[in-house]
Amino acid sequence: MWSSDDLSFEIEDAGTQDPVVTVEITTPDGKLVVMGEPRQDGRTLVVEATHIHGVGFRPNDLGSAKLRTIARALLERMDYDGLIVEGATRTTGAQKGRRPKPLRFSRGPRPAPRP
Repeated sequence: MWSSDDLSFEIEDAGTQDPVVTVEITTPDGKLVVMGEPRQDGRTLVVEATHIHGVGFRPNDLGSAKLRTIARALLERMDYDGLIVEGATRTTGAQKGRRPKPLRFSRGPRPAPRP
């Protein structure tokens, strides 16, 4: 299993225009390229019209536990309490024309500051 220290996040400026942002996430198993339209809703980061592409992953390399690890690392580094990833409508592949359900992640409770 990965830890937060195993992950790096880099914003790619080439090829997208505001409001679309592309982030390359490097993991021990490969890279994820995530493209979407982020917006802030209080202490929650919402990414709409999201497309995700994996590079170097074999089938079943990326599961829900690893996605949670990525989300928690992002929430910690950006200091948000929640993340909602809303997928874009599928243009090809399985269930073409369907929009996937939003993925919701929350940050664990923060330790209370010491007196």
